Amino acid sequence: MIWKLQKKTLLPLQIFGYGITLCIGITIVLTTVNIYNDIHPILEEETDMFGNNSVVISKNISIIESGTGAYRSSQGKDVDRSSIYFDKEEIEELKIQDFVEKIDYFNRASGFSVYIDIQEIGLRTDLFLESIPDEYLEIDSEDWRWQKDNNFIPIIMPKDWLKLLNLAYGETKNASSIPLLSYSFVKSLPPSNIDIQSSNGEWHRFTCSIVGFSENINTILVPNKFLLWANKEYGDGKENLPNKILVEFNDPSNPKIIKYLEDNDYEINEQDLEFNKLINIFKIAFIFVFLIAIIIIILSVAFILLSINLIFQKNKEVLINLYFLGYQIKQISYYYKLLISIVTLFSISISLIATLMVRELYLESLSTLLQDFEISNTFIYTNVMIISVLLLILLNILIERKIRNLILR
Repeated sequence: MIWKLQKKTLLPLQIFGYGITLCIGITIVLTTVNIYNDIHPILEEETDMFGNNSVVISKNISIIESGTGAYRSSQGKDVDRSSIYFDKEEIEELKIQDFVEKIDYFNRASGFSVYIDIQEIGLRTDLFLESIPDEYLEIDSEDWRWQKDNNFIPIIMPKDWLKLLNLAYGETKNASSIPLLSYSFVKSLPPSNIDIQSSNGEWHRFTCSIVGFSENINTILVPNKFLLWANKEYGDGKENLPNKILVEFNDPSNPKIIKYLEDNDYEINEQDLEFNKLINIFKIAFIFVFLIAIIIIILSVAFILLSINLIFQKNKEVLINLYFLGYQIKQISYYYKLLISIVTLFSISISLIATLMVRELYLESLSTLLQDFEISNTFIYTNVMIISVLLLILLNILIERKIRNLILR
């Protein structure tokens, strides 16, 4: 009886408008949040330079420095290289930036020369050696171990070195006898001789093997422990100022990073820099779309509440008479709460279906980018449950409160 009376107070078009706008808003929210959740692992993977959020930073070299250095070299004078080094003040300033988690340094061979002779492939050449803390390298610790009483030195080469050897240097006339080399073949070669000429002219022989290849660090690496010892033992004793530093960011997509690097004329890998900018654009776009969706949901809820309020005001006498006839406020509000709850749940269900359909459109491409990508809809269902519970609680409380205030006022 009471439901038939209350049904006449509603306008179906208002309920339909609420359902449509709510469905659109929730679909956008679910889709944007789900896309971000799916793409986030790719962003993390691409910003992890050495298995963490670190990048190599160096100083830009200006054309004036190049010209001045070329002139001094042509005159037989030493070139001033001081501009490429980081001094203590610059490092301390970088350390206090809120986006910096940790700073480490590249060590390099200082004051001694290195030559390698790989007889199996007919290659003898000068080498430059550098090192970084072992924590930045993803390599078996047994392969990378060096002891002071051990004559063996493990080496990590950049992958580009082998590509240049195969595809460029190996094509020249003087290097035609060098075979085509695979990564696994080079790693399987027996130990080669590596000769070090100390700062006082003495020669010292070690053996070495290439135990790995790096795609991210474009230099020749030896264990940090060895290079620190070699600089003391064979070097010229001069201070080894860093010309490259490893900076670990707490959030590699922080837009402050790019601005700071540009303001200080620092340089990182262009690909890393461009990807950082791409992440920032993606996050801004995500936030913009997400906020629009939230506004749509808020407007849809405000619309139905305003419509219900107008209905209550228009039918105030009916609601008050029902109360005086003995119906409790919960009984009077039950029909409206039930109807709005059903429409809300139906709209959310349509949004869920639409979101799952959108996800299927990009799921196949995303799976090819991530080998270990987990195809799971748990995240979507969890969000749907949270949105449903919050909306139902909010709407039921507000509807009952409006009726209570109307009747008892």
